[in-house]
Amino acid sequence: MTAEDKNIVAESDNQKDYIGEIVLGKCEDIGDKRVFFIFDDNQRVFVNAAECSFDIKLGDTQEIYIDGVSKNGLWVGSIEKISAARLFQQIESARKNETDLDAVVIAAENNGLVCELLSLMSFMPRREIEESPMPELAGYIGKKLSVRVLKFSAGNGSIIISHRASVAQQLREERETLLAQLKPDQIYPGRVKQIVDYGVFVDIGAGVEGLVYRANLSWDNADPASIVSIGDKINVKVLSIEQGKIALGHKQLIPDTWSETIKDMHVGDIVEAKITTFANYGAFARVENKVEGLIHNSELSWDNGIKQARQILHLNDVVKVKIIGFDEERRRLKISLRQMSENPWKLAAEKYTVGSVWKLPVVGIADFGLFVDLGDNISGLIHKSDIQWSGVVSDLEQRYHIGDEVECKVLGIDVEKGRGSFGIKQLTRDPWREFLDQKPLGHQFEAEVRRIVKFGAFAAIGDVDGLIHISEMSEDRVENIGSILKVGQTVTVTVISIDDEKRRIGLSLIAEPFEPDADTSSVPSEDSESEHAKLADILPDELK
Repeated sequence: MTAEDKNIVAESDNQKDYIGEIVLGKCEDIGDKRVFFIFDDNQRVFVNAAECSFDIKLGDTQEIYIDGVSKNGLWVGSIEKISAARLFQQIESARKNETDLDAVVIAAENNGLVCELLSLMSFMPRREIEESPMPELAGYIGKKLSVRVLKFSAGNGSIIISHRASVAQQLREERETLLAQLKPDQIYPGRVKQIVDYGVFVDIGAGVEGLVYRANLSWDNADPASIVSIGDKINVKVLSIEQGKIALGHKQLIPDTWSETIKDMHVGDIVEAKITTFANYGAFARVENKVEGLIHNSELSWDNGIKQARQILHLNDVVKVKIIGFDEERRRLKISLRQMSENPWKLAAEKYTVGSVWKLPVVGIADFGLFVDLGDNISGLIHKSDIQWSGVVSDLEQRYHIGDEVECKVLGIDVEKGRGSFGIKQLTRDPWREFLDQKPLGHQFEAEVRRIVKFGAFAAIGDVDGLIHISEMSEDRVENIGSILKVGQTVTVTVISIDDEKRRIGLSLIAEPFEPDADTSSVPSEDSESEHAKLADILPDELK
């Protein structure tokens, strides 16, 4: 309908707009160029005589499509446009009422499908095909699909259709039914929708997708892309349903070839392995392209500095490894990279014999001691307790530096655990043993006060420290130790007790020398006062 036609219709008061309608007219007049009809009682419409090729007579009735209005106010009609109008009306009605129609795919383009809908060309965008369309749209050519009309323009004949919208409701109902019935151990035919490194996503019907993890795809844990392709149909078993996530398995439905595969493999065999994935605890590898193996972090290298597989390995690396065991439960081999070379700790045990003395460079400093280089990327430990016989070493980083050579004695080499223990203080005789050689119990010595604490004072007899308990300082109650002793003061003490196991010595300022006997008491504890001192604390002054 042109703007001029609209104006003519608008100028006629109470004039009904028939444009676009199909009416039944009665032939009123037949001219050379026009044939006139009467419809709806008083409405006149003419049709080009060329469209009336059939034998029409006055008084005959004919369906006419009202195409517009002439300048003189007559309706302009057409017989040829009736079929197209009816087709357009059917399409528009389907769009408004969301009615399903059938369309045939006749061509595929990058962004969608060209379809024939009621003899008209229409277009279905890729996103409107289905939830997960085939990656290659050419596979749809020739298929008949139920569709819904999304957009329709009668002016230019543009029609946009959707198969996804047509099946959406049906899919929703099927999906809800399937999910309601879904339980572990059920088996479904599925179609592979997506392939990733860690597994494949499979549609088990109505758009319900689950994940088949790589470990559950095949018994040999092979690369998913080497087992299936997108669109493949495979049977899957429901393993679990947690928080809407569906875990599926495929290998559970196929024979386990583990036993057959490893029958010719033995512990100690040297095999080739291709690195496939990494984990925090090691690297997984395909052994001789047959079965999965795990190189645990502890089997990467004899070098204790190698903590993670990614430090020395890369994806797809092919390395030679030794089979060290079979993990029947997980269906994989235990393999070792480090055992492809001789254990350097075995060589170290032969070289660094217990008791031998060496000068070794410092390669590490920690709070608990020094690490010294043993060669072959291994190191031994000098624990801080093995640096000097007395006192606590708290200034390692000030005393020692990386690269310093230290003289030390081999205390032990543990080949199995890969550890070496060394000591510096063992280069000299233990002052404790030297002190005990003097049979000091009951004897008097000169001692230097080193430290004063609330329960007494520590004094040194040569290189050995002993405790003068507060109860052994005076016959009277001592209120203030500082009034009797000062740090650096030299005093005469009697050794009153020795605890060889705990390396403790009890000293006294008031005891006389004596001959030791079996009743000699052990040294008082550093963290408690004598019962005598505790009782005195609670006595009233008049009874003290």
